[in-house]
Amino acid sequence: MNYYRFMPITYDVQKTLKNLPWPRLASQLDTASRAMARADERLKQTPDLSAGLQARAQFIDTCAAMALDGELVHLEDLVLHDSGADRRAPTHELTRAARLLGLRRRIDRQGTDTVLTRPGVLALIGHQPDEPGIGEGKDEDCSERGGGLAGPAQDTSVSDSDAEKLFAEIDLVLKKSEQLAQGRVLPVPLAATQGAQTLPEPLRDQDTASRLDGWLQLVEDTKSQNIPPLLTAAILLDSWQVLRPVDNWPELGRFLTEKFLKSEVTPNHLPMLCVGLRKSPFRWRRSEAPAVRLAGLLAGFERAAVESMDQLDRLQLAQDRLTRCCRTSRRHSKLPAFTKMFLNYPLVTIPMARQDLGVTAAAVDRMIEQLGSALPRELTGRSRYRAWGIL
Repeated sequence: MNYYRFMPITYDVQKTLKNLPWPRLASQLDTASRAMARADERLKQTPDLSAGLQARAQFIDTCAAMALDGELVHLEDLVLHDSGADRRAPTHELTRAARLLGLRRRIDRQGTDTVLTRPGVLALIGHQPDEPGIGEGKDEDCSERGGGLAGPAQDTSVSDSDAEKLFAEIDLVLKKSEQLAQGRVLPVPLAATQGAQTLPEPLRDQDTASRLDGWLQLVEDTKSQNIPPLLTAAILLDSWQVLRPVDNWPELGRFLTEKFLKSEVTPNHLPMLCVGLRKSPFRWRRSEAPAVRLAGLLAGFERAAVESMDQLDRLQLAQDRLTRCCRTSRRHSKLPAFTKMFLNYPLVTIPMARQDLGVTAAAVDRMIEQLGSALPRELTGRSRYRAWGIL
């Protein structure tokens, strides 16, 4: 029997908005909104670099999401693992980062109306919406296994067995308390341990379902408050951290918040919120006041916009250097198309260049020599099976 149950955690949006220090929060909200809009507009004005920036953002934000939870994954290792050119055997952290990378790409491809729903969230974490895995269909399954028989006799037998288990566990607790009072520790029988492990499972599933439904309802309630969308996103992320709707998926809340921002604030790209939150001095703590947490999240949003513009500056600088090398190339040369690959892909290998350009490996080697000092950084550190990228 589960004697120690967690108290239900709630998140009151009305109370949170009522107690916010608006004069102090308005400045941070305005600064973050301007930075987000400026980064999105700048990306809109440079369509030739949009694909490259968004492809790099997938890797950079995934590594930052892992770092926020205390797991370090090198960006180069994730890029090479995604392209199938690992330098070494993948670690547990690298495998998990690859899974999060695929999750972020799926969220970016799907629509907001699909993602921010119960079936959408369950599909993202690997559960089918019609499965009774999270608080659904358990009573129906039990009745079906019983052959559809339902009656007082069946209910009485179940209640008697539960009562016997309850009395046995109470006796065990009383005996253990007596032994502890005398300074001795009573070993727990194996049968009692197995029973304690099997009983909380449905309770945890039902609790997960209620928390997920509560967070999705909070999303709709926050949207109807007629507040700035950036503050709405901060409330959604803060409530996800408080409620923990899905166990063992802290990164999912940040990715869903990024998707909400893309639909409301930055339609041209998916913001790198994990990067901004990691490089921001703020660290989220439940013990802090809601106003402090929301202000810190807004500062992280502003930092994410700054990081996007920094990445765009890096790509523009590399584009200028690569374009300068192509000025003396022949009209039918493949060198301009080869340089565009460095801007459109986070990693370029010789087999990739052969496939995209339709040239031989020797031709790719000659183009690499022509780039000289403008050639992007080599990632593998090897003399064979090399890869280059602007990171």
